[in-house]
Amino acid sequence: VLDLVEAAADGDSAEAAEAAIAAYRRMCGEDAVARARAWVRRTDALGAAAADVLACRGTAQDSPSVLGALRGTIRSEGPDAPALCGLVDGAGRLGIACAAPVLRHVYRETASSQLRGRVARALAATDPTFATGFAVECLWDCEETTREVAALHAETGDVRVAERLRRLAADPAEEVEVQTAVRNRIGPDLQV
Repeated sequence: VLDLVEAAADGDSAEAAEAAIAAYRRMCGEDAVARARAWVRRTDALGAAAADVLACRGTAQDSPSVLGALRGTIRSEGPDAPALCGLVDGAGRLGIACAAPVLRHVYRETASSQLRGRVARALAATDPTFATGFAVECLWDCEETTREVAALHAETGDVRVAERLRRLAADPAEEVEVQTAVRNRIGPDLQV
């Protein structure tokens, strides 16, 4: 089946290539991951799909390929590229520590609040300075999932963080998930 996917991707029919690549993205077996390791060097849609497969199902050995695809996507498509979602998730899932500067760049430059939330989760897994750095900034993000990640990780010894956590916990308009994360960090009596 994988040979047919490659043949369709290299063929003349854009529709057949698109369908084959979509089917490949859904494949979960070890053969699909092994083939992704060969295809990730391609510069076409099949290469992008291979990078996604490695980001979702690869192992630590695939970290350089996922990081390379993340960097390449930012260079070629910018910080708002839809393809970044899976690659950002993969960087976090694989714990690619050297991806932290790239992830911080995406967080700063993207217009997508949802992508910022994904980046915050990835930074929490890859950046040892997240708790004292970007997590503090994330407490003020407009996306509730980003604030939730920040509430779970921000260093509570910082006066700004303590005050922000109190405000989030007391805000009746704040999302339940964010308030729960805050209360789990600072306790029901809000003593920080």
